[in-house]
Amino acid sequence: MPKEGLLESIIEIFSTVTVGKVLGELDKRLSSYLGDFINRIMKRIMLMAAGVAITLVGLVFLFAASALYLNELLRSAWMGWGILGLIILAIGVGLLASSRR
Repeated sequence: MPKEGLLESIIEIFSTVTVGKVLGELDKRLSSYLGDFINRIMKRIMLMAAGVAITLVGLVFLFAASALYLNELLRSAWMGWGILGLIILAIGVGLLASSRR
């Protein structure tokens, strides 16, 4: 096998350094892009979780107020809670049944 010439050695060293720099820059950009992408996704998930939690708290207060109103309307200490419980139970069963189709 013939020995590589000086020109081939220089070209090989230059190409190795160039490819190494390009791949290094590509790696930095890719990890930066992935990091930003993951941060955006996590921020959206946290905002959705906070929105769901606040909505549930609002629903609890709305249901409690509705039950208290029904109690006053029916002049009973418990009937409003029972009626509202039955309504919520029916909605839940309906949603469960529709999700199994």
